[in-house]
Amino acid sequence: MSHQKSSATSDKADSPPREGDIPSRLVRTLFFPDAAFIEQKYKDHQRFAAITLAILAVYLTLLWGWDYFTDPIGARVTFYMRLAYLLILPSAIGIWIGTPSRRFLKVAIPLTMLLAEVLFVGILHQLDNGMNVGLGGFMYVMVILILVTQMLSLRFAIVCTLSAAALPQLMAAAGLAPLLPVASYGRLIWPATGLIILIQVAIAFHYLQRYELEQRLKLLSDTDELTGVRNRRYFMPLLERELERAKRFGQDLSLLMLDIDRFKRINDAHGHPTGDLVIRRLADLCRDAVREIDVIARVGGEEFCVLLPGATVAHAVEVAERIRAMVETTDVENPRAVPLGFTVSIGVASLNAGDATGYDLFGRADTALYAAKAAGRNCVIAQHGKVPAT
Repeated sequence: MSHQKSSATSDKADSPPREGDIPSRLVRTLFFPDAAFIEQKYKDHQRFAAITLAILAVYLTLLWGWDYFTDPIGARVTFYMRLAYLLILPSAIGIWIGTPSRRFLKVAIPLTMLLAEVLFVGILHQLDNGMNVGLGGFMYVMVILILVTQMLSLRFAIVCTLSAAALPQLMAAAGLAPLLPVASYGRLIWPATGLIILIQVAIAFHYLQRYELEQRLKLLSDTDELTGVRNRRYFMPLLERELERAKRFGQDLSLLMLDIDRFKRINDAHGHPTGDLVIRRLADLCRDAVREIDVIARVGGEEFCVLLPGATVAHAVEVAERIRAMVETTDVENPRAVPLGFTVSIGVASLNAGDATGYDLFGRADTALYAAKAAGRNCVIAQHGKVPAT
């Protein structure tokens, strides 16, 4: 069985796409992204979007000076309308803090932008000849959308862009913007809208390439090169997270610590290439013995850990004994074509009330492993005692 999927680590880093796969995944990933992609995209653009919205709120308010220059009389009315743009600031603060849900932001951001555009239409109607001299102002909305919607999916960003472009014309058709020069507006906005959508696609595609490169690099940094299982750098933080999760929800959690018996003798007698084959074989046997949610890691030269979320000590002992028995009956074909057998000692520990950190559980499993070594090797030692070899 595959072991790398964990309840706390279900992401796409376990199987990143090859470089040649990216073009074929354009529509699926950019327009229909998975949750991990959207989550990372949000995190990467969260502060940028918040700053952009804050600047937009202040800038659109200060543009009252343009209103006054255009029509000093009409500007008396637009002063209070301009102040309404400051209501964008709560959205900017919410995005910066990150407290609102993604679903809320998915509604709040486009709604904020569309309401800002409606307000702008109202301002132009209050100014003498405002629709003609301020028609180019609609381009501000389109450009701002490029910046703000980067934190959302490309599909949603395009919908927001098209909605913003169509809104003034819909208002005019409904009699809410009678002074809008519809033909002139269409000639100005729709070619620009097409260009902006192309820019959004290009930016999103560039982000996708960066994201998947980062996922490949992360996988490489978290994976043991020799065996393909997780390494210590990945495993120890995962152990902490799983321990906290198990304690929070009152769930079981067990840990196996495995060590190849007399591994130095194998290296000395058969060479390091054969030692590498033995290590890889043990990793393969562990894969075959555990569940998909269990996580295997190589934490030392010939030492492995197996994290078993939701497993009691009794179940963990069963898994450990299964691994031990599989190893004992397995031969490794070495470069000299001589079948080589080997054994492992395994320590088992399960979460208890005294475990404050993952290192407490790790340490007790390590102590059990040393007890297995002292008990004659090729055996499993749990907290409640030795499980004899069969």
